[in-house]
Amino acid sequence: MRMRVAPRLSRLRHEDDGQLLLLVMAYAVIAGLLVTVVVDVSQAYLYRRSLLAAADASALTAANQPDVGRIYTGAGSQLPLSQDGSRRAVTQYARDARLGSRFDGFEVTDVETDGATVTVTLRAVVHLPFVNRVSARWRDGYPVQASATARSPLTP
Repeated sequence: MRMRVAPRLSRLRHEDDGQLLLLVMAYAVIAGLLVTVVVDVSQAYLYRRSLLAAADASALTAANQPDVGRIYTGAGSQLPLSQDGSRRAVTQYARDARLGSRFDGFEVTDVETDGATVTVTLRAVVHLPFVNRVSARWRDGYPVQASATARSPLTP
């Protein structure tokens, strides 16, 4: 009886049937998880680049809107930017370019000017193509933000 048990145990120790399948399945799961993470990160990066292009364009639009009130009063030799004019220019650009329909959760979060430069900050939400354990907290979307600064060509 002892002889029969020993050959079976030694045979089980030397055979590796099925182990390769487990290894392939484990690597397939890791590769799948890696692909989903790379696709999600790429989606967020490309979405942010597009939002940054929109922020650049809106900042340039606002930088070309001088304070009209100061033009007619003759106050100074410069044509400074106004906070209200810059905000109106950015809002109008966002409406004309239909940024609200191009970007989910789009909003203009900040428009600041010091009279010579204008800084525009936009925010939107990107929906990730794959939601897994790594990206589960962004199930409702990943927030992206872009800021751009432009200097007025009308000031020295």
